[in-house]
Parts: sequence; structure tokens; C-alpha cells
Amino acid sequence: MIQKKRKQRNEVIDKLKALINSLFSASEQGAFYIPRPVVNGTQALFQDAAGTVPVTSDGDPAGAMIDQSGNEHTAVQTISAARPTYNTLPDRLSLDKVDDALIITVPAGGFVGTMVLATDQGTASYGVSIPAGSYELSGQHFPGNAIVGALFRDGALTAGEKADTESYFVGNGATASYSVVSSFVNYWKNRSEITVFPLVDTSNGGSFFATWSGCSKLIIFPQINVSQGFQFSQAWRNCTLLEDFLLLDFSKSGNFSLTWSGCLSLVNFAANSFDTVVGGNFDRAFTNTNLSEASIDGILISLVASGISTGTRVFDQSGGSAPSSTGEAAIDTLRSRGWTVTVTGGY
Repeated sequence: MIQKKRKQRNEVIDKLKALINSLFSASEQGAFYIPRPVVNGTQALFQDAAGTVPVTSDGDPAGAMIDQSGNEHTAVQTISAARPTYNTLPDRLSLDKVDDALIITVPAGGFVGTMVLATDQGTASYGVSIPAGSYELSGQHFPGNAIVGALFRDGALTAGEKADTESYFVGNGATASYSVVSSFVNYWKNRSEITVFPLVDTSNGGSFFATWSGCSKLIIFPQINVSQGFQFSQAWRNCTLLEDFLLLDFSKSGNFSLTWSGCLSLVNFAANSFDTVVGGNFDRAFTNTNLSEASIDGILISLVASGISTGTRVFDQSGGSAPSSTGEAAIDTLRSRGWTVTVTGGY
């Protein structure tokens, strides 16, 4: 029995060493964090930022977490009240979602590449651009209530490297998918480091209030499943670099107040996006955008197709192109149904 346990422990150690070697074998910058008291026989969690008091028991505060990449980017928290709590089964750092966080000092040049966050609610890989200086791991907005693992790598990971890293973290107790999460309120809000958002499973999500608001470096957003979503107010507000928005299923929602407001670079918006929406609250939905003529025409035509003629009926656009005569005809139809419509050009 003892030999069997020793063999299993050695296999775990060998797997971790192989993974880290594959990610950092060419001296890539980055960091790799596992919230366990001891990793590969070495103390990896401490109660204080100075790294003098080891974490040993469930409920201990975590003031320092050792970087396993070899780059020595220890994540620390000097403020006692803002230290996450170490918990077991699985090993994780539990967060109060107010100010609990560990601070990583990102070196000159930053981390421009991939981030993998493994939490108690889901695991995913993101394209990121993190500048040099202090970076907060966790904080008020974080996609989960506990950190089970985290990777930062300067340089993009291959699909295989992403899969291997996610698999390792899930094997340590992280939840693989976000498929059971029903509320994504503020989930990735103000994650200004994210440039490419992954195709995560959001199929059970109902509320997407401010979910990606303030993701100011977000360039690419996928066709995620939001078919159960009923609330999208402020969802992509101030995603200032987002240029294209693909067709998503908004059929159960009618609340799009400020949803894309402040998306200064948003030019292309999928036609037919609102054909089957159940409500008409588009208050300031497209203010301060850069929609093309084809996009604003398509949006207005889609709202006509929805057939909404009761309840809240308001639509606002500013910035970008004015609608063509085709869009203006759609506005006439909407106004005949009681809509208040404001668009670029003042029609």
C-alpha cells in the first residue's frame, strides 16, 4: 500500500514537471500557480507575504503563493484582510469577491499570450495582454469563488498546451465547464487584460448583466450559447476594441439597456440578431459605437421582424453611420408601433 501511494505521488510530480517543462522550456516568461501547501516536496503557500509562516491547515490565510514556472513571480498580499483563505478538498484559495487577491509583479515587457484560470465554477484559456507592473489575481470580479490553478505565459499556447494545462487543473479539483452557472452577473467585468475570449459553455446562463463590461482590450468574441439569457443590460458596455459581433441567440431577452454602449470600435453587427427577442428595451444600447450603414440597417430591420408593439419600446444609436433609406423605412414602421427611435443623423 505504501509503495502504491508513493508511486502515485511520484506520477503526479512527474506529470507536473513535464507540463511545466513543456510550457517554459525555452525560458518563456510567465507564472504557474497551484494553491497547495506543498508542491513537489517544497512549501508553496504561506500565510504572510514575506513567506515565513507556512500554510498548513484548512482555513489558513494565504499571503504568498510560490510560482512553479521557475520565473520566481511569487504572488503576494501584504494586507491581512485581503488575503484569500486556503481550503481543502479540493485545494483552493477561497475568495470573498470584495478585495481578496494576490498580487503578481509582471516583469518588463508584460505577459502577451495566454492565461488559464481554473476555478470552482469553470476552467478556461484566454488570450491576454498584461502590462508590466502589479497584476491582481482575483479581486472583486473573478469567474468563480475560488482559485484552483492559474497559468500566465508570455507567448500564445498551442491548442494542445491549453488542453493539457486545463486538464491538469481539472485533475486537481477545478470544475471543467461553466455549464451549470445560471448567473454570470459581473463575471468578467473590467478584465481589461482579456484580448480573446474563449468559447466557454454559458448555456445555462440567465442573467448576463455587465458580464463583459469594461473588457477594454477584447478584440475577438465567439458565438457562445446565451439561449437562456433574459438579461443583457450593460453586457458588453465599453468593450472599446471590439469590432465585430457575431449572431447570438437572444430569443428569451428583451433587456438590452446600454448593452453595447461605448463600444467605440464596433462596426459590424450580425443581421437578424433581434428577430425573436421578447422585449424592446434598447435604451442607449448602441450609443457611442461605430456601426456601419449595413449594420444599423440590419438592426432596425431585425427589430421590425420581432413584431414588438407593446411594453417598453425604445432604441438609441449614436456614432457611426446613419441608416440608409431602407433603415429609415424600418424606423417609420417601428414608430408606427409606438417605438421611440434615436439614430445617428437624426432621422
